[in-house]
This record gives sequence, structure tokens and C-alpha cells, in this order.
Amino acid sequence: MEFGEDMAGPSDVATDSDELLARAAAIGDRAAFDELVRRTLPMLLRYANRMTPDRQNAEDVVQETLLAAWKGLPRFGFQSSFRTWVFSIAHRKIIDIRRKRSELAADDEFLSAVPSSSPTPVDDAMETSLMDALERELADLPYNSRAAWWLREMEGLSHPEIARILQITPGSVRGHLQRTRARLAERMEPWRPGGTGDPTGVTEPRSAPIPRDAPASGRGRTDVGARKHSRAGPAGAREARQRSVGT
Repeated sequence: MEFGEDMAGPSDVATDSDELLARAAAIGDRAAFDELVRRTLPMLLRYANRMTPDRQNAEDVVQETLLAAWKGLPRFGFQSSFRTWVFSIAHRKIIDIRRKRSELAADDEFLSAVPSSSPTPVDDAMETSLMDALERELADLPYNSRAAWWLREMEGLSHPEIARILQITPGSVRGHLQRTRARLAERMEPWRPGGTGDPTGVTEPRSAPIPRDAPASGRGRTDVGARKHSRAGPAGAREARQRSVGT
């Protein structure tokens, strides 16, 4: 049976804390572990789907993570929460996949100072929704920046928990979050209430302004005169120019 199946019904473990369940599961209580899986499976799937481009890979990551957690619980030292620990396992599984696909960027620790060459949300707003635009912007982020943002903003983990999961310092977590928030704020500006820019990307064409001192009855005469001069030939055009400069 795969983890996460046949766990819909309530049980006497449903009200226990994660720590109590983990301690029970560590000594072989499968019901306790099933309850832990029920609690963590949705967030693990969200995270894996966000951090891996292939849905099947994401599901494999989650299954391997839960299997590793079940096998590793007897050695779990409870120096972090169960949730932080399983996210750490998932992180390592995802890194393994990315390394195999040579997807790790050399500048993963820092957002590039060069503006992104990908289309801005405004460019594609006629064909996309706000969430589509946000997902595209998240996908363009370096791995650690995307992971830190997701774990903080979507899963509500603390800076120390994220640092433990990603195996970086809390200061690095704060740096990733600051840069990511600044980038998203800039890129998603058209969707902010009262923000500058039009997310539809459509602007009304403007007609050429008419000079204020042009007489109402004389507007349009220039083109008419030009057509007359053109029909009159080169001699007529010269005569018209002489009249305009000699008077």
C-alpha cells in the first residue's frame, strides 16, 4: 500500500501532536505514522510540485520521502519538528533529481542583477491570470529563493526551520526572502490595486494634436493645398514656396 491511502477516517490518534505521533511511529506504530502522513502529505505534494517541473517526479519525491521517514524515524533525534525533518528529506530528494538533470544554476545563492529576459506579466496578461503570472515568476527564481519563499509564505515555516531544511543559515534565508519579495513586488506591480501599469497591456491609440492657434475653418487646408501644388507640378510648387517666403 502506498503512503496516504486508506486514511480518511478519524481515529484516536487524530488529536495527538506531531511529536507524540512521531515518537509512537518510531517504535513501530503504523497508525501513528499514517496520521502523520495524512497531515503532511498535502504540503509535501504542494512543495514537490512547485520545486520539480514534472508531476510524476514530484509524486516520486513524496513517496520516497515518506518511505525514508518511516525507515528513519527510529534514528530521528527529535532536534527539530517532524514537519521540518520530512521537508529536509524532500529537499534532498529534489536536489538529487536536479543534479541528475544538471539543473542547478551556478548563481543559485543570488538573484541575477540582470533584468529577466522572460516576458513580463503585462506582456501576456491578455492570455493569463494572476496566478499563472505568479507561477511563472516563481518558476524563474533560483532554487533556494523559490524554496525559501514557498516554505515561508505558503507553508508558514519559520526562518530557522527553512534554514534547517535548505541547509543554509537563517541569514541566507532572510536574504533570499528579501530579494524574492522585492522581485515579485516589481514584476507583479500591474496586478496591485492602484498600481502603475495596465495588466491588460492595451492602450488606446492617440490622434495627433491640433495646434491651438489653427483656425477652425482652415484646419485641413494644408493637405488640400499640398495636393493642389502636387497636381500643378514642379513649377507650381516653386511658385507656392516663393509666395510663402516673400510675403
